[in-house]
Amino acid sequence: MVTRVIRRPFLLLLLFSFQFPVNAATCSCAGVPLLTSIDTSASEPGQLFINFSTEDHQISDLVSGSDDLSDRTNRDRSALSQVISASYALTDRWAVSALISHIEHDRTIGASFFSSSSASGFGDSVILARYTPLFITPFSRHELSLGLGVRIPTGKDDAKSNGITLSEDMHPSVGAVGKILWTSYSYAFNQAATLQLNTSANYTYNDENDRDYSFGDEFNFAFGISQSIGTKFGYSAALRYRSTRRDRRIGFQIPNTGGKWLDFVPAVQYAVTDSLTIGLNGRIPIARNLNDAVQFTTSYSYGLSATYGF
Repeated sequence: MVTRVIRRPFLLLLLFSFQFPVNAATCSCAGVPLLTSIDTSASEPGQLFINFSTEDHQISDLVSGSDDLSDRTNRDRSALSQVISASYALTDRWAVSALISHIEHDRTIGASFFSSSSASGFGDSVILARYTPLFITPFSRHELSLGLGVRIPTGKDDAKSNGITLSEDMHPSVGAVGKILWTSYSYAFNQAATLQLNTSANYTYNDENDRDYSFGDEFNFAFGISQSIGTKFGYSAALRYRSTRRDRRIGFQIPNTGGKWLDFVPAVQYAVTDSLTIGLNGRIPIARNLNDAVQFTTSYSYGLSATYGF
């Protein structure tokens, strides 16, 4: 049981690429990688995993193309996500995962009376169905999973501050349905599967919300390794590539949105008991090439998680 609790969540930690569509300029509910917290651990019939995670995102880097700029506006931007997710194995090959989220956004620009704005509330929910035709076993070192998912706009997307409706990136919810294609592959370097190569990829198609705004469709790819050390500790390290199209309103492209990112994603875990695992993860930008003249983007993020298996 301990081996499974440690080994399977490593795949979860490598799924930093599997997330909501991102507003490249700043960070909406779409920009908070809530699906880093979606639990995809359940693999045996009747197995249930519950996960709670919280992640803090600092989004204050000013970038033009691939160049960092000096920000003279004294701008500070952050987002905090809190997520409860669950995964249940229906059969040997079929499982379903779901999450609900709560999002807090804060933004400060300069020192004027209206310089600060914030919004918080329930964000979007996600449901993901997974099919796993290949498993890592003592006789096979390959694991392959395929999935279809949908993001459901269960939160508010009309947040106001000082009586003014906030920009799209500040709402807790995207306000539109998203359709998700997802896949992952793992290779075990040894029979005990204590050292693995992990890859994952997904594509999200985004619909328009009620204000005729749509976040750009997004592609993610992650590549990394995970290793368990004894029966208690483990770590993972991955590179994540992300590419998003420009956002649109009424079909017209929004300037200074969309681009390409490459991040380093480290994580560590500790099995408190056979059933309970806690983890720490982070995201560090390595390179980015953003569209148009100037965009604000992620400086770094870090998070904590706890997973309980039944």
